[in-house]
Amino acid sequence: MNLENLKSEWSAMNDRMEKQEILKEKMFCQMLNTKSDKSLNRLVAYEVVSLIFSILFIPVLLWIFNNTGIEFVQTVLIGAIVILAICVIWYGIKVLVLSKVDFTKTLKNNLFYVNRYAIYIKYEKLIGYYFILPLIIAICVFHYAKMHVSLLLWISMSCMFIAMILFVIYLYRLYNKNISTIQQNLEELRELEEK
Repeated sequence: MNLENLKSEWSAMNDRMEKQEILKEKMFCQMLNTKSDKSLNRLVAYEVVSLIFSILFIPVLLWIFNNTGIEFVQTVLIGAIVILAICVIWYGIKVLVLSKVDFTKTLKNNLFYVNRYAIYIKYEKLIGYYFILPLIIAICVFHYAKMHVSLLLWISMSCMFIAMILFVIYLYRLYNKNISTIQQNLEELRELEEK
């Protein structure tokens, strides 16, 4: 009789422990999905805001182009319009990739799209750091030298470029932080799924 009670108590305790383990696993998965969802929402917000500003800024630049007769300003505006048109397409592609990430679907697809987005950001950084930024600086320096501007304008342009570079570095750190958070959480979820 005592042995039967002990067996039933042991069985009941074992069932409770299994249920607690399952509950802990579900809560952990939900917590990881919540963290990932917040990071994903931030990334989508960055991209959508960039897309909207790029779209809205093109007509402003066209209006300035039509109302300005200075050759330097028109050259810069044409370059800016072309770059913004490319940015609109690029931001659209990144928003589409991020919109395919759905935490209610398979981990494999989510990891695929998050990793694809991370690769896009790497390419964007490389092209921006080593091609677009030096090109913009070279064009501005060339036109400033051609126009024989004062020292004050050279200093203000230098300060503007330093501020722009610091902002871009800060922005890409935010991107990397959110991407790594999502990737780590998805990897942990995959490990839990494999158990």
